[in-house]
Amino acid sequence: MTGWTFFFMLVGVAVLTAQLFRIVDAIERPSRRRRRHSARVG
Repeated sequence: MTGWTFFFMLVGVAVLTAQLFRIVDAIERPSRRRRRHSARVG
């Protein structure tokens, strides 16, 4: 494995990890809004 291959693998893993965290954040955001809204109403 060359240095460039390793570099591009690290970049790819970082991008995929960032996308995974964005997906998890998008899933959690609506539930946070519902909790805050229900807390205000209740």
